[in-house]
Amino acid sequence: MDRPREPLQSALATLQTRWGSAAVRLGDGRPTGASPAAGGTIPAVHGALALAVLPEGQPTDSTDPWAEVISTGFPALDAILGPAGLPAAASAVIRGGPSSGKTTLALRCIAEAQAGGDIVAYLDLARTFDPLEAVGRGVDLRWLLIVRPADAAEGFALAGALLSGRSVGLLVVDLPARSQARTEQQLRRLAAHARRVGARFIVLEPVSVASTLQAALARDTGLRLELERRAWLRLGRDVVGQRTTVAVAKNRYGPPGRSVDLDIHYLADGERSIAAHRLASAWHDAPAFERDQPGRGAPRLVVA
Repeated sequence: MDRPREPLQSALATLQTRWGSAAVRLGDGRPTGASPAAGGTIPAVHGALALAVLPEGQPTDSTDPWAEVISTGFPALDAILGPAGLPAAASAVIRGGPSSGKTTLALRCIAEAQAGGDIVAYLDLARTFDPLEAVGRGVDLRWLLIVRPADAAEGFALAGALLSGRSVGLLVVDLPARSQARTEQQLRRLAAHARRVGARFIVLEPVSVASTLQAALARDTGLRLELERRAWLRLGRDVVGQRTTVAVAKNRYGPPGRSVDLDIHYLADGERSIAAHRLASAWHDAPAFERDQPGRGAPRLVVA
């Protein structure tokens, strides 16, 4: 039975009203009124919201969690994870100290998820998100929601609302060095919520978090990657990158206990210039939504 067009068109109209230039559009190259009888096709949902025509012969109602695997952005790491990346509804913790490479790894996962059709949300509780670095690592800011709340409770509420509305296919939570007492319970609920709606869930865990929170994350997530910088990469006297060891401490999706060394190169001056140009263009074209709260600052939900 053909999927009805009316709900699809209504959903797109709602998105365009809410998000403006960030709204999802049909990408099949045919007029939106085309029907299978007229030689057209009904685009199927791919990722969280992005609508695209699936390759011919591919089922549109598959619930196989391995049907949609995204790369981590590092082929050597994909090779030791088992499914060659993160399967649908996967939950992962990336643990590491400052300059360990955990943020770079998260940004590459975001870029790969976007390439697969997902809209991504980044809950920036640590307030360390660098848009220039993100663009340089391949992230498309037009399909990224950056959530910077007044406090952690508000951030978790916003993230939960995004999951409930099935608005994102990947949620990344960047934890601060010191977390509140309720963070453990809130993260557990958020991880369970992501599993229910079929979204991928990644937590960036500093090494300084409380042992109870660390234990909870280790128990409630399916993949745990522990990063440690081993050496600097040098070109003459200049430090141009770092070598980081990634250990797979837990893996419900493949064999655990493996490790791999990744060479992470820093952005060169030319790459940063290109990233700065793309960043300026993205921020110029994207709407921003701010909600002022007297006495609490101005938490921002930015669609970039």
